[in-house]
Amino acid sequence: MAAERPDKKSVKQQAIELDPPVELVFRGPFTEVVTSSLKLKNPTKNTILYKVKTTAPKQYCVRPNSGILNAGEEAPVSVMLQPIDLTVPDSERSKHKFMVQTMFAPPDFTPDQLDHAWKSAAKDVLMDSKLKCVFDETPTIPASTVPVSVDGKDNDAAVANGGKAALEESLASTQSPPATPSEQAEVNKNDTESQPAKNTTSQPSQVLAGATPAKAVPVKDTESQPA
Repeated sequence: MAAERPDKKSVKQQAIELDPPVELVFRGPFTEVVTSSLKLKNPTKNTILYKVKTTAPKQYCVRPNSGILNAGEEAPVSVMLQPIDLTVPDSERSKHKFMVQTMFAPPDFTPDQLDHAWKSAAKDVLMDSKLKCVFDETPTIPASTVPVSVDGKDNDAAVANGGKAALEESLASTQSPPATPSEQAEVNKNDTESQPAKNTTSQPSQVLAGATPAKAVPVKDTESQPA
């Protein structure tokens, strides 16, 4: 009886888990290096070899671009997009794709045999997953447009008016209420008591209006006259 041939689809089914599974998102601005993270996980009980390939090798830097995943291990991969020419049509960038290729480690595999294992691997033992690149060019919201929060409430008017007028109005509402009549009377009393007494001794005496000034009476010198 002939041996049953293995199902090629089951052999090529990806054994590792990718996060994210189908897309690598790069967020602008793209005038500097932008990094997108990829996580690989080996949920099996076997050692798995992996490598990361791209259709635009001059545009990306991948670290690490190959490695070994032992049973249950995870590996972070950083995909760095180099600054791009903004004049390049979006249709060209949409062609950027990545492929994570894997295979189970051959028997008696040692880490120094990694390159040889890939070169001698048969096509029917290779597994792969493809990811497309997504370029997010959504502009960053300026800090000045963020609603100002006063007493835990978002003040939308602060955004429309530049924040100053609405903020002052909100702060004014938090000031102390005006004093009651009894409180104001107490304040006035304290002010009166605190005023210094007038110095009346230093003021010259004044003649009342309509009063006749007293005449000087001469005093006789009785001692100078003879008896």
